[in-house]
Amino acid sequence: MKERSSTHPSLTAAMAGACEERRALIRKEFEVHGSGMPTLRALCAFADETLLRVWNELRPGTPRRFALLALGGYGRRMLFPHSDLDVLFLFEDGTAEKEFKPLVAELSRTLWDLGFRVSSAGRTVEECKRVEEDNGEFHLALLDRRFLAGDRELYDCLDARILRDSERRACRFLTAEIVRLTHERHARYGNTIFHLEPNVKDAPGGLRDHHTAAWLDALAKKAGAAPAPPVLLVPPPARAIEFLSAVRCFLHYANGRNDNGLTYELQETAARRALGAADGIARDPAEWMRLYFQHARTLNRELLPKIEPPPKRPSFWARRFPALAGRERGPFFVEDRRLELAAPAALRGRPDVFAF
Repeated sequence: MKERSSTHPSLTAAMAGACEERRALIRKEFEVHGSGMPTLRALCAFADETLLRVWNELRPGTPRRFALLALGGYGRRMLFPHSDLDVLFLFEDGTAEKEFKPLVAELSRTLWDLGFRVSSAGRTVEECKRVEEDNGEFHLALLDRRFLAGDRELYDCLDARILRDSERRACRFLTAEIVRLTHERHARYGNTIFHLEPNVKDAPGGLRDHHTAAWLDALAKKAGAAPAPPVLLVPPPARAIEFLSAVRCFLHYANGRNDNGLTYELQETAARRALGAADGIARDPAEWMRLYFQHARTLNRELLPKIEPPPKRPSFWARRFPALAGRERGPFFVEDRRLELAAPAALRGRPDVFAF
């Protein structure tokens, strides 16, 4: 296979060394502090700065009728060490697409030469309007859109007018698509968070569960509905997000690629480093994995109520005699394949409930 080569070798040569130094500095900070979210933000800022510098070198000024957007994890500023840069090249129409095709190709080649994995798509405004069954995943990626460079008015038109209306009309379809994809993803992992070597991104309780919950809340808001209320007894997800983000950064650096499988060997290393625990106390791998499963359960419970059908309405007798119904069922009962508490208020303020 012929190696990619930029037609601006002087630009690549001038930036390559600085890019490698910046990546090494970000990795060193992670190795010292083990912090997940600060690492993601630093990587995202580095990518933004590099992309904008290349853009300005290749196309001085602000072109009309063409804009660059960040999508997916890059759009929501959660860029992991070996994740792709999801970039959308937005054109006003087909004429603009032809005009800027050479710039798109050169920009992509230069970013690849500088060590970025670019996953790009090109769309006209008209193509972004249509939400069809065969491009549902593209519109899910658009939910995390962020302006990068180019014609700001074109982006604002897409964001505030075109997509606002099309997403509102397509809320039911997009929500159903998210639920379908999530059930398929969970089924691949046996619908359980408990795996000996879990995938920290895609398995139940992985980071994808949190992102999916955020998409569903965003679509509910666009549709004018209130987001699903938080589940009782589930702690706020911020600590879980930080923990799993740190673990995924660690896996990328350890494997040298976008590999999110937490193997036995890497569990031992993570436990020894107290990764994500923020206390610096080395742990036994089994003890550290208990922490992992606690945080995975938090993210999984954040999502499940949003993708499951609403519970069945209690029968007339259950509504008429709740005390009797409670005694018959005891403290726990099964409802739609879920284990429910008959009196959840009794466990408020009991953090030990979450202990393994």
